[in-house]
This record gives sequence, structure tokens and C-alpha cells, in this order.
Amino acid sequence: MPLRDALVVATVCGATTLNVGAFLLSSRKTWLPDEIVHQVFLSGALTVAIPSIGKDLNITEANLQWPLTVFSLAYGCTLLLFGRMGDIFGGRVMFLVGSAWFSVWSIGTGLAPNLASITIFMAMLGLGAAANTPAAIGVLGSHFPPGPRRNTAFGILGAGQPLGYILGLILGGLFSESRATWRAIFYVQAGLGAFFVVLGFFQLEKQPTDSQLYAKGLDWGGALLSTAGLGLLTYALAASASAPRGWATPYIIGLTCASVILLILFWIYESWREKKGAAVLMPPSIWKHPSARMPATIGMVFFAWWNFNTLLYLCALYYQQVNGLSPLQTSVRFLPSIVCGVATNLAGGWLLNRVSGLSLILGAITMNIVSALLFSLLQVNAGFWKISLWVMILLAGADLIYPAGTLQVASAVDNDSKSLAGGIFTVATRLGSSLGMAVSTIISTTLSKHFQSAHPEFSSSDPQVLMVGFRAAAWSLFAAAVISFVIALIGLRGIGIIGKPDTKPVPEPEPKPEPSAGSVETMV
Repeated sequence: MPLRDALVVATVCGATTLNVGAFLLSSRKTWLPDEIVHQVFLSGALTVAIPSIGKDLNITEANLQWPLTVFSLAYGCTLLLFGRMGDIFGGRVMFLVGSAWFSVWSIGTGLAPNLASITIFMAMLGLGAAANTPAAIGVLGSHFPPGPRRNTAFGILGAGQPLGYILGLILGGLFSESRATWRAIFYVQAGLGAFFVVLGFFQLEKQPTDSQLYAKGLDWGGALLSTAGLGLLTYALAASASAPRGWATPYIIGLTCASVILLILFWIYESWREKKGAAVLMPPSIWKHPSARMPATIGMVFFAWWNFNTLLYLCALYYQQVNGLSPLQTSVRFLPSIVCGVATNLAGGWLLNRVSGLSLILGAITMNIVSALLFSLLQVNAGFWKISLWVMILLAGADLIYPAGTLQVASAVDNDSKSLAGGIFTVATRLGSSLGMAVSTIISTTLSKHFQSAHPEFSSSDPQVLMVGFRAAAWSLFAAAVISFVIALIGLRGIGIIGKPDTKPVPEPEPKPEPSAGSVETMV
């Protein structure tokens, strides 16, 4: 890869690697990543640093979820908006602005003195992450022409996330137990972010004047409806796990119904505006693009991440609540999955140039199917090396779906919608993860309660009781992965090599006939 291309990839991957995934405090009182697809620097750091933050700022365990919840809300509900803005103003502009914003508020978060300030600053961080994540996909899709270089770039983009998680995991543990404290995590993040902003300013190409941008302007009505709908849905999914009666809690039902109504209105409104030829935030016609296969790609990704992130969540619960391991010991158990994820992404960038995209995607989903099946067979006292290790290794299959999926949507759509396509892809991974987490929590809690009722000699926190629910939840994840497999098998059939350049010969213009003697042209 030429030096200029390598610097572009390093800039985009480096900045997006800093973006933190959402975290939550589950009803089981265990801090765990909600969206481990963003296995990045701050996610890894906060895995071990969250207790230190609560202790230093005198935040109760019940309130410690708020800084992370508002990050998730700010990030999830503005992805479509910022994705479209990237197509309007250029991916380079949105990427640099979002990364700079993220760096500035990282400093503020590190200086936060109390709950209110860190909650506000984390919300600002979420906006910066939402701005540069879709733009990153648009930048790579526009900078690299279809072919091996683009496929390699998207493979490296996926590999940067688990690498960032490892770095955050190590530094988070070191800082939390040193005089630097947890605040150094945010200062390091701000410094790295500023470095990538400067590097991007000089290395990312400015948008040419003749480039194809979305010229119709911003659809403010669509932005309002999508932001409100996604925000309410994100909050309802996150809050359902800790609500008094789960999904049956009245305010959860109300929020969910309101979000569904708003999203339906968003679709109707966008269809109406597109027919008029007016500006639209997300044109419904993008779902009919013949090459993008958007319904199949997004559906496949939705259920794949339902399986992937929720199974990682169950694994963490299993290590901490059944095996009795500390958060740091639990993090070490994730290293095989992270290392395999890096290798899978890098290998995927190479394989995407040579192997049918459908074959790679089906193989990756099969790994996740087997991983969920193995987890459902786990026993309370099972050793790590016998089954758990293979669960972690096979989970890395989803890391091959990431570059394949992003490359599929970025390569197929027009240049004026690449950032929007990246936003749609990211929304699908978030919603799939959140809904999978909520459904699995309900299944696990319900089955565990039924088992305890039949066996009152066990307490609710007894590993035997917990494992009944965990195994049942794993079977639901097995089903989600099978659904993803079927969607890919039917909907992505015949896609060939993803991102393959168009090799059809360009027809040569017919030669202009020579004017005959005595014609008008020769006489003139």
C-alpha cells in the first residue's frame, strides 16, 4: 500500500478506534459493555475503570449508569443525521469536526468534578463519535477505488477496534491503580484524537469542486423524526433490562410505542419528500438499490450483532457471576476473541479480493452459530480451556462480517450517500445489539426465576440458577444467528466478490466519417 494511502487508513482507523461503545449497568449489578462491536480504546479502559470513577466522584451505583446511558443516546439517535451531513458537507469535514469535538470533550470528561458534569461531557462525546463514525466509512469508500486496496482498507478499519480495546484494557488497569487515576484515560484519548485530527487535516483529500455531493440540503423534518424515534427506542431498549417489570413496565411500553410511531412517520415523510424531489435524510429508494442489497445486508447484520454482542455479554456474566472472576480476570478471558478478531479482519481484507462475499459471510455466521451452541452446553464448573476458549475464538467470526458488510453498502451506493450508508449500517448494529440484549435478559431472568421457584434451596444468585437462564438465552442467540444465515443465503446470493471493480470494457466512440469532397464542411 502506498504511503499516502497508509496514512489515510491510519488516520481514519486511529480516530474511530477511540470511539467508545455504550456501556450499561445491568440489573445483575455488573459493569459490562453493551455494544462490544466498538471494542475500542475507551471501552477497554472503562471495563476496569468504572468502579474507580464512581468512587472518586462519589457516584452511587444506581446513578453511575447515567453518563454511559446519555453517551449511548447521543450516539445512537444522531447517526443518520450526521451520516447525511457527511454527504452534504463532505466526509472529510465531518470526520475532522467529529474527531476534534470528541478530543475536546475528552479533556472535559477528564476534568469532570461530579455526576452532572461527567454526564453532560459524555453526551458531548457521543455526538463526536456519531459524527466521525459514518464519515469514516464514507471517506474510505470515496478515497479508494473498488478493488484490493479498498478491501484491505476496510479490513484494517475492522481490525483497529479490537486492537484499541486491548490498549484501553491495559492502560485502563494501569491508570486506575496508579497516581494518574482514571482521568488519564481521557487525557490520553484527547491527545491521540488531536494527533489524528492534525494528521487527517494534511492527509485526507479535500473535496474536489466537481465531486458528487448531496446538493439538495438537509431535511430538518426527517432529522427531527429520526432523531426522536431512534432516541426513544434506544433508551427503551437500554432501560428495559433494569425497569421494575421489564418490558411490561408502563413507561417502557409507552416509549417503545412512541418510537415505533415516530419511525413509521419518518418513513412516510421521507417517501413523500423523495417523490417531490425535495431533500431527504434517508431516501427510501436506497433500500431498493440493486447492487447494495440493503434489506438483506442490514437484516443479516442486525441479527448477526444480536448474536455477537449479546453472547459476549453472556460470556462476561458467566465469568464474573458463575466463575467468580474479577473484571480484570474477565477481561483477560476475552483476549483470545480480540486477538482472533484482529487476525480475522486482516485476513478478511485479503480474502475479500479473492473469495465470494457470500461464502465469507456464511462461514463467519456459521462460526457464531457454533459459538452460541457451545455456550448452551457450558456447565457451572467447566474449565476455560475445554469449551469457553472455543466460544471466544469462534465469536471472532463476526469480525469478518464487519468489513464485508461495510464494504458492501459503501461500494454499491453512489458517492452522495456513502456516509449515510455507513450510518445505516452502524444503526443496524446498535439496534440489533440492544434488542438482543433486552430479549436475552428477559429470557434469562424468567427462566432463572422459574427454576428457583421449583428449587427453593438455591438462592437467586446461585450459579446453578443463573446457568439455567444463561443457557436459555444462548439458545435464543443460536436462533438469531440462524436467521442471519438464512437472510444472507437468500438475500445475498450472487453478490460475487464484494467491491470488485467494474471490468466491463468502455465502448469506444464511433469514428466520425470523413467529409466528402464538395460537402458543406469542405467548402467552408
